[in-house]
Amino acid sequence: MRKLNDSAQMILIAGFIIGIGIVILTVMLNNIIYASNTASESSIETNVFDYSNTVKITTEAYEKAYANSGNGADEAVFNAYISNYSQKMAKSYALSGFIFSLDNATFQDAYFTQSGLKDGTDDWTVVERVNHTDLFLLSRLSAATLGNESNKFVIEVNNQSATIWSVSFFNSSGNINLTVYDSSSVLSSKNDTFTDINITYNKINGADAAPFDFHFNDQTAGQTYSIKFINGSQAMGTFLVSGDLVNTDPFEIERINVINSTLALNKNGNMEINVTIPITLPKGQI
Repeated sequence: MRKLNDSAQMILIAGFIIGIGIVILTVMLNNIIYASNTASESSIETNVFDYSNTVKITTEAYEKAYANSGNGADEAVFNAYISNYSQKMAKSYALSGFIFSLDNATFQDAYFTQSGLKDGTDDWTVVERVNHTDLFLLSRLSAATLGNESNKFVIEVNNQSATIWSVSFFNSSGNINLTVYDSSSVLSSKNDTFTDINITYNKINGADAAPFDFHFNDQTAGQTYSIKFINGSQAMGTFLVSGDLVNTDPFEIERINVINSTLALNKNGNMEINVTIPITLPKGQI
């Protein structure tokens, strides 16, 4: 009888030990899995941050290269700046096992899309909360790069409730058709060949050209408004708009060229990131 009791006790003790072991093993496994997931998530977050930071730094490098080369006038200086930047970035990333490469693309004429590329966002707000516009210029316009009448490029000025001024551009049998509107009617129109317009100073093709009334200043006076581009992929050129916001801060937004550059990072032969960055030059400031 005692042997039977001893055997039962041993079975109970063994079962108790096994139960404790299972609990300890489960806790350890959970800790290992949690630690692994945490490390993985941390790595992912770090990589995302590193990549976005690299894109930002590269964009700034192009902007500085553009400024240092006389707004792209000295191509040799521009290319030397970007080449030096690329070499330094390659050395820096090599320390962490990454191979950095940058495809130094050439300048392109920009579309009036948000990114400056043909496939960029067509309809976008250039600036909002504007109190006064000092200067509004469009240059390098060409009928050849404009859409037809059903695909007009339009600039809209909107207050909080309605469109208070707009101008449209389209290719009309090799000429540029330019038409200015208020909220409900045509204010002025022109069908001709030209490349540059000064909306705030009512000039077409420079100071020597005959004046043209864009009606921009009288339609926007005393208003708080936004300036929006519509159908930007249907026109190509440069623009500059500057003035003051409602909080009295000055703004200046200018675009002359665009560069479509490819940035690549890989590690151990596996591609980590390969992105094409549209970089507009120069960068507008608000």
